[in-house]
Amino acid sequence: MNIRYRVIDYLVGTSQKEECHLVLMDRNAYYQHLDSSEKREFVIRTLVFLRSVNIYSEPGFHVSREMKILLGSAFVQITFGLRRDVLEHFKRIFIFSKPYTYKNMNAFFNGDVNPLTGSVNLSWPAVEMGFVVPTEGANLAIHEFGHCLILENRICGIIKKILHPRQLKSWEHLGLKQLVRIRRGQSVLFKRYAGTNLMELFSAALENFFEKPYAFYAENPDLYKSMCLLLKQDPRDPKRPTEFLRNLR
Repeated sequence: MNIRYRVIDYLVGTSQKEECHLVLMDRNAYYQHLDSSEKREFVIRTLVFLRSVNIYSEPGFHVSREMKILLGSAFVQITFGLRRDVLEHFKRIFIFSKPYTYKNMNAFFNGDVNPLTGSVNLSWPAVEMGFVVPTEGANLAIHEFGHCLILENRICGIIKKILHPRQLKSWEHLGLKQLVRIRRGQSVLFKRYAGTNLMELFSAALENFFEKPYAFYAENPDLYKSMCLLLKQDPRDPKRPTEFLRNLR
């Protein structure tokens, strides 16, 4: 744990950390498998993230502390190997009690992100299901935060880039080849929607990266390794995923 997190760990009350730990031990499979030192940092990063965003809900729908912790853990899971532990542009999260729609639209949504307002919109039942069934490669919170990472990475100046430019370019090169396979129906792992564009592929890849790492590696080892380099972690080592280099073979 770096000095910054050690200081925060010292300043944050024991009860807050214990509450976060208990929620994650009950609800987040990624966290459950981490060793004790990794768990300690994960808790601190989750609390840091929650302090950096404003979470709202529709009238009459209460978002509990447990729900907030679970939601925050999705972002921490993605960025656990990276230096960035908060979003700087997407600061507002809206939680709905069910799928929602927009004025003059017939379609209903479980989640979307709006770069103009800096908001992330999520249907709670769909978010929760992603943690109830953590092996299906379908986690809405991870998916939408994946969009946030790509969009914010485009907005940020070179110094504040979340993802390393050269490694992201390498991933995009491999991703374009994967898009072709998906569109031709040659992917067993990725659904057709993942073939829409690179942004959708990235979010779908994140879901499979964390929930089906061995299947992902078996189908496309080069793309999987590229994800490891980009995110600085390898979920095939569930105890210490950020020690990823030893697994890249």
